[in-house]
Amino acid sequence: MKQKNNVKKESKYKEFDLNKLRKVELIIAVCIGIIFLVLLGFATTNIVFIPAAMISFALFLFCICYYYLEDESKKTMVYVLFGLGVLLIVIEVIYTLVKIY
Repeated sequence: MKQKNNVKKESKYKEFDLNKLRKVELIIAVCIGIIFLVLLGFATTNIVFIPAAMISFALFLFCICYYYLEDESKKTMVYVLFGLGVLLIVIEVIYTLVKIY
């Protein structure tokens, strides 16, 4: 009985159309990129927005990584962008701590 429930769950998840999923991933990445550009514009006028712009840029890099994660030919790019995203978050945390103290 339990095995039949597992089969139903697995078939439920396989029903997703991969092309639709890729399109949604791309739309989310573009939206986060637009949010980053808006925050970058605000950061040029007011220094308060710099940490938010850095975090949104790191999130944008993570979205790009997730989009290209399954592409074997772009594994190096994925690792480099992920490393840059983590580095940006570390820099942002240090920047925020320095500004607080």
